[in-house]
Amino acid sequence: MTTPVRSLLRGACFVAAPCALALVIGGAAYADEKDDKARAQKLFVDGRKAIEAGDKARGCAMMRESMGLFAVANTLFNVAQCDEGEGKIAAALEHWERGLALIDAKDPRTKVAKERIGALSPRVPRLRIVVPPGQPVSAVVLDGTELAPTTLSAPLYVEPGSHVIVVRAVGRPDRKHELTLAEKERTEFVATPAAPGPSGSPSANVVPTATATATTTGGGTPPPPPASFRRTAGFIVGGVGVAGLVGAAVTGGIIMAKADTMDDCRKTPATCTINPDDRATYKALLVPNAVMWGVGIAGVGAGLLLILTAPSSPAGEAGKAAFVPVPLVVPGGGGVGLSGRF
Repeated sequence: MTTPVRSLLRGACFVAAPCALALVIGGAAYADEKDDKARAQKLFVDGRKAIEAGDKARGCAMMRESMGLFAVANTLFNVAQCDEGEGKIAAALEHWERGLALIDAKDPRTKVAKERIGALSPRVPRLRIVVPPGQPVSAVVLDGTELAPTTLSAPLYVEPGSHVIVVRAVGRPDRKHELTLAEKERTEFVATPAAPGPSGSPSANVVPTATATATTTGGGTPPPPPASFRRTAGFIVGGVGVAGLVGAAVTGGIIMAKADTMDDCRKTPATCTINPDDRATYKALLVPNAVMWGVGIAGVGAGLLLILTAPSSPAGEAGKAAFVPVPLVVPGGGGVGLSGRF
């Protein structure tokens, strides 16, 4: 093997595996973002059509799914109107405010958004939950959703009606409170734990928990969509490709080592004799090395193609709404809001 060829193979072995891995990871991230944008826009357009055709439940479900992918201003405004139609004034206020934060003051939609915020804000109940200093409270759960520590003591948007608060403390039973809030009501709740039980053990009753934001609206975050089969296949095929490149790098390293040893013997034939095993290993690995390079390159390429063309999976929710328009092992080694609007 000539020196230029060995140098080229050595360089390829050094960079092939990490570069292939970076391509698979980077390609997957790009594919996810591209798929989400395209699906969010399609859901928005189809949702508008459904609402205008009178199928508000289906249209609002599409709007919410679009918002879960990319929450642009128009989507947030449409979801806010769906919320109002369902009587979810706290959720509507939050979505109007989020949409308003994404547009310029000169945007014609600003006037409508401010009008709706002005109309809803006085009506939405506020609930402030305070944990007194020194209390051994480990968690506060509102309507089945565990509040993040940063949300405590901050006024929360809540829907009018009944709510359940559970205060937890290690080694103590859960303390449950029920309260009903009317429109315009402002309430502060002091979260104190229950007294230790006789055995010092917590209650057997378990309240499901999840993470909540500062503006709790009583609804949970929908589960993430399942990965598509094509994307999963892309990662598998890409992984085989990366393994092939790693194998090619390993066998290439062995080939170069044997070639260097034989070249040294050729330079000093009087004192060195080429080992038949080195020659046999060198020849035996040439074909597998070429095959591994081919499998590696083809696998990484096919994996990226599958990942980039994989569709996103839907994850929506349904509801009724009223709508108001808004403008390897080898011989000798081994290894292995989106800016803009719809």
